[in-house]
Amino acid sequence: MSTRLRADAERNRQRIIDAARRVFAAQGVHAPVEEIAKEAGVGIGTLYRRFPDRTELVEAVFLERAGRYLAAAEEARLIDDPWEAFRSYLEQLCAIQAEDATVTDVLTLTLPASGALETLRNRLYATQNRLIRAAKAQGTLRADFVPEDVPLLLIANAAIIRTVGAEVPSSAPRFLALALDALRTDNPSPLPDPPDPAALVAAMQRPPVKQRGRSAS
Repeated sequence: MSTRLRADAERNRQRIIDAARRVFAAQGVHAPVEEIAKEAGVGIGTLYRRFPDRTELVEAVFLERAGRYLAAAEEARLIDDPWEAFRSYLEQLCAIQAEDATVTDVLTLTLPASGALETLRNRLYATQNRLIRAAKAQGTLRADFVPEDVPLLLIANAAIIRTVGAEVPSSAPRFLALALDALRTDNPSPLPDPPDPAALVAAMQRPPVKQRGRSAS
């Protein structure tokens, strides 16, 4: 393949990735690939040549995003105080969401198993769980907080960003401040039972439910 053809192929690949990111943000990762090809301005054959199956496309879209989450967790681990490390981690995750709400899908939506992405996610979960254990051992993070609570916080934060974030920029930071205050041990009100991990994963992997009672315009 000539240099020019390789450059054209790479441009098409990036156009498809950028289009998929936009379509996934609007419709979720189960969006038809035809929609992605249309958004990218390429033929469906071109899309399949670059990405033979959906998993490869999802991985390409979210691999860099997962890397940002992992970098946030590893940066937080450098902070000596366990509570401040945990707080910094959540703040960075929410800041990434404010820049690009599709990042939510890395932890909270329908990502099929994929090699490199799953490896990165597993590293992220391991680092995140160390932050949680350290803050609990310090006695500052409430003992009934579980790792499954992190995606619940991110789902709520993403909903705020998507609905009122642009008009009320202080809404998401205020939510996080309230959430962090509720997670400290000096707020002892008991929590409901934590979500079942398997049920939570199944729910996150379910395609979005269309709202009822609204006609398409």
